[in-house]
Amino acid sequence: MQIDTGSADLGIPAWGCNSCITHDDKRYVPKQSETAIPITCADGAAMNLTCSPCHYHKQCAMTISYEDNSGFSADLWKDKVSFESTNSAATTAVVAGLYKDHRKNPMQPKMIDGIIGLAYHTVSSANTMTPLDYLVQDHSSSIDDVFALCLDSKSGGKLLIGSPNSDPYYKSMKNIQWANLLKKTYYPVNMTAFYVGKQRVNVAPSVYTRGDAIVDSGSTDITLPREAFDSFRDLMVQQCKKGKGLIGICQDEQGRKIQPGRGLFAGLCYTMSDKDIQSFPTLHVRLSDDISLPIVPSMYIRSGASYCDDLNQVGIAIDSGAVADGTLLGDVFMQGYLTIFDRKHDKIGFAPAGDYC
Repeated sequence: MQIDTGSADLGIPAWGCNSCITHDDKRYVPKQSETAIPITCADGAAMNLTCSPCHYHKQCAMTISYEDNSGFSADLWKDKVSFESTNSAATTAVVAGLYKDHRKNPMQPKMIDGIIGLAYHTVSSANTMTPLDYLVQDHSSSIDDVFALCLDSKSGGKLLIGSPNSDPYYKSMKNIQWANLLKKTYYPVNMTAFYVGKQRVNVAPSVYTRGDAIVDSGSTDITLPREAFDSFRDLMVQQCKKGKGLIGICQDEQGRKIQPGRGLFAGLCYTMSDKDIQSFPTLHVRLSDDISLPIVPSMYIRSGASYCDDLNQVGIAIDSGAVADGTLLGDVFMQGYLTIFDRKHDKIGFAPAGDYC
């Protein structure tokens, strides 16, 4: 599953979905599951689910759309969901079995079968509790309401459910920076500033949060509102006037000048050495007045199919996409941190990935 803190539904392609792309694993076949129970429209009403649509065969269904214009339609089932670990835990949750995949350009690797949303159930398209909600409810004596993510582009990282043994809510870790959650939706935080080196991007703090600044593992990049992105791009271009020959910003690999705002900012890719990448400035995300979270160059100047056709080249992982108002702090940002979602105390903690991941 793709672990998504920016949504709150569990969806997996079901047998018979003609528009679903091929994955390494077999499709979900509810009729072959000893624990699957179809959720009828009457059941859905009793559970306060949003049955949209309610099929002619009286089964509750849902439709969801994501910010990248992907999405799916699915029948809803109650089924057993297991979280594999050294102390395996299971719960009964609402599972969306896809009968239609609305993805325009599928980017998911074949080994990823579906998506599990871990945001608050207030944003669930089916208006259901998430599998994590059900798990904490069913195992409240042994699992507290907290989870953490270590993301790694090579190994995939880890999802940690509950607090470490004898350390409720990670209290013993002294170098965590804690940010307050603004509301129980997609994990929005109070982002107040963005820095290029020591220079502050010249926009008001409200620019970042008027559409919410969310910590979103379901987004790859850092997405800034257009006004903030334009100012960020201008500060990066100013690095050229300081004598820095940043490849993709100031010049190409042969030393030829790049027009301001072109190059990496036009979606082009370049061949860079580790030294070339390290010459870029460290960025900082500021939360509230006292939390400063660095983003080193290797986090935002990166290779991969999401950026470059040639995997030996690199692109820039900061953009101004479909989100005109608000900010997405996606995987590029989160890979620098053990990110702790403390849902009991309404806080998100950030600890250096190098120490804890």
